[in-house]
Amino acid sequence: MDSFTHVINSLLQLMIELGNLVVSGLITLELWLRDQLAQLGLSPPIQTVIMVAIAALLIVGALRVFGGLIRIAVVLVLILIAIHILLPILPH
Repeated sequence: MDSFTHVINSLLQLMIELGNLVVSGLITLELWLRDQLAQLGLSPPIQTVIMVAIAALLIVGALRVFGGLIRIAVVLVLILIAIHILLPILPH
């Protein structure tokens, strides 16, 4: 039982770390883009509109690229949880 809990916790921790890595990269990209837009002389409200449009494109692109991977990870976690729940009921 304890090993299944460890596997589930490890997978969730991996997903959290990957999420933190992606967010870190996005923050770096946002700061760089804002700096570039400021150098072009665009005002902060126009920069915000451009950044929202870029964020929407990144979200759509990420869902298209990683949609299957996210689905597989969620299904894997749900299967491990189901096995963890059913293991005490199953005869040995």
